[in-house]
Amino acid sequence: MVQDPHAADATVYNNLVSRAHLRTIRLTTSKFELKPEALGLDPDGWRNGISAALAHSFLEAESGSLYGIFAFDVVCRQGRKRVLGISATYLTNYRVEGDCDGDACELFLERVGKIATYPYFRTLVATLTSQAGLLMQPLPIMGVAPRSIEGAGIMDDIGTRKPALPKS
Repeated sequence: MVQDPHAADATVYNNLVSRAHLRTIRLTTSKFELKPEALGLDPDGWRNGISAALAHSFLEAESGSLYGIFAFDVVCRQGRKRVLGISATYLTNYRVEGDCDGDACELFLERVGKIATYPYFRTLVATLTSQAGLLMQPLPIMGVAPRSIEGAGIMDDIGTRKPALPKS
């Protein structure tokens, strides 16, 4: 039986949450593509596809450093035509005091790290579109991750969990 990669013991996960401290969030790559014909269009009529994913994670146990590389993309379409694309990757680093379970670390980055990093991407998109002369609405906010695994289970049970950002 294949184990869920996002499954972690609640006690272990919650213990990790209490011992992890954000060090840095750094932009590592970005790409901006605007079709010239987009400048004459109303951005409110565009369909926006947004994706946010943990691309890679690694733990340096000796230094107590937990790293996550996050990939974000937004693709805007007018009808079927792609008129704007922005993508970026960020390296996020947490200091973790003591030992760290691999499954709990990955789950922590998937929940907490992604939520912490996404506002940086929203700001990048707002800055780039503003500099291009586009008056776009800000990207939607990403829902706050539950503070515990039990909280996530309760949210699943009552159906109030916000959907993941759609892939483009």
